[in-house]
Amino acid sequence: MDINDIVEELRVANYNHFDEFYNSTKKTVFFAIAAIIKDNSTIDDLMQDTYVKFLENISKYQYKTSINAYLSTIAHNIAINHYNREKRLVHDEEVIDYVSDDTSKKPNYEQIEALEMLKTLDDVSREIVVLHIINDLKFKEIAGIVNKPLGTVLWIYNKAIKELKKKVGALDED
Repeated sequence: MDINDIVEELRVANYNHFDEFYNSTKKTVFFAIAAIIKDNSTIDDLMQDTYVKFLENISKYQYKTSINAYLSTIAHNIAINHYNREKRLVHDEEVIDYVSDDTSKKPNYEQIEALEMLKTLDDVSREIVVLHIINDLKFKEIAGIVNKPLGTVLWIYNKAIKELKKKVGALDED
């Protein structure tokens, strides 16, 4: 079933295909939150809050908007609000459990190494890289989510990628 058809069903409180909707969007929501919050149980709670908020405000969703971008915006705002309320440091290592599609599988060495690399970036750079590479959002959508001009988002992304490439090159030399 098409995602827009499912959203239309959700608009009329028909939740028969919600599991399908959730399974097709959960990685996007997860990584939008995980770019800001690092505690697994908190991420799970904020994911739930994201879907509740989406369903409460489903009438505001416009079909011309990417559903992934829309959910990422909600997730981002919820995570930022939580982070600002808590003002605490979180642990990056817990993100590893969610890397693979099947949570019963353990991530491989390359996935762990990639996550370790992402930890070296500042929060804004990491969020932009995650939103673009993992969530496959366009830079224009990311600019709206992080509330920065498109040029700034592109500059931050390119700078972060160059930094990551240097680190990969340094690892290859070891």
